[in-house]
Amino acid sequence: MSEEHEPQEETEKVTILPARPWPVYNVDRARAELIAIEMLTRGASYLRVRHATGLSPKNVRRLQTLVAEEAKNPANPRIVCRTPARVQAMRARAQALPGQPRRRPTPSAEPPRPNQPDETSEPVQMTLALDC
Repeated sequence: MSEEHEPQEETEKVTILPARPWPVYNVDRARAELIAIEMLTRGASYLRVRHATGLSPKNVRRLQTLVAEEAKNPANPRIVCRTPARVQAMRARAQALPGQPRRRPTPSAEPPRPNQPDETSEPVQMTLALDC
């Protein structure tokens, strides 16, 4: 009895590496840092923040620097559904160059708004459903 065996095709061996471990956060330290940031924004002293949170001097100084930088240059919030990025970039450029003569906006840009916010507008919150 001779059975003919089909020649086996050479298969490539693939090595699957284990997934990287998830970062482990120290919840107590994160909570202490948030409390420290809140205290620093309200004007608490360095020593008071250190004693209240138990953070190291290096970490309190780091958080002081972050809070000071944010106070000097706050982020400009933008409602994505209402303000196009193109118009906001034009406004930022116009504010950044005070010595330059101002150019008229193109007709496609939105008309200038009054300084007071519109009372009838409501902020829109967008949600994104993720299927995993």
